Amino acid sequence: MAIEEILDLEQLEVNIYRGRVFSPESGFLQRTFGGHVAGQSLVSAVRTVDPAFQVHSLHGYFLRPGDATKPTVYLVERLRDGGSFVTRRVNAIQHGETIFSMSASFQSDQSGIEHQDTMPDASPPDNLPGFISKGGVFDEAGFSQFAEWDVRIVPRAEVALLPGKASQQQVWFKHKDPLPDDHVLHICALAYMSDLTLLGSAQVNHPEERKHLNIASLDHAMWFMRPFRADEWLLYDQSSPSACGGRSLTQGKIFNQYGEMVAAVMQEGLTRYKRGYTGR
Repeated sequence: MAIEEILDLEQLEVNIYRGRVFSPESGFLQRTFGGHVAGQSLVSAVRTVDPAFQVHSLHGYFLRPGDATKPTVYLVERLRDGGSFVTRRVNAIQHGETIFSMSASFQSDQSGIEHQDTMPDASPPDNLPGFISKGGVFDEAGFSQFAEWDVRIVPRAEVALLPGKASQQQVWFKHKDPLPDDHVLHICALAYMSDLTLLGSAQVNHPEERKHLNIASLDHAMWFMRPFRADEWLLYDQSSPSACGGRSLTQGKIFNQYGEMVAAVMQEGLTRYKRGYTGR
């Protein structure tokens, strides 16, 4: 299903929206992809905000596994409409229960000081292997929903490892086909894709233990800094500063090819040993 269809919600009532599910021939994940519900939640919030305000941050919690075969209903609460900032809360509902809860903040166009971290060195994406392909990291039917995205992981040997960074990973990604000139679509598409590989940055130092882990996103936060296009290459520079107690903290900075930092992400995820496995 095209990203435009995934993010095109049906309005049921004032402040109430319903998202689509994937067609059966696309294959289903065991549970709803976190980026799917986060992206649709953001779309529902955007639908209730004056276009003069642009989203600059979101904070969400994944409360229950979603049912990938059923649609999700989004209830939007208008917390604040101020002169400079607007705030929305969204609850994503399935089977009468909240599976995801998110707050999003919007800001009118303003100016202030400017600076950013330097984009790290990274191998260019053109010659890197595809992430989702036959024999790739994900090639089972359930991941066919990402077929319209070009995702390429920089080989670990080519990542410029920084002192003091416990676990690092770099990923290039973009939408394969041109997307409409709709900045909201590009922002929501980035929210959708931001969840796909980030938790993997906590696992790069533990390749032999991956198959013994229960993995799931627990929370997700994003900050949007500068305009960008999701159909142009973006570098997702990821790291995991700590893993303990069956949870891993991960963080990511997203840059465009011109070296501009366009977004930042933080996520905590479940990386717990499966029952019966106690580690090496």
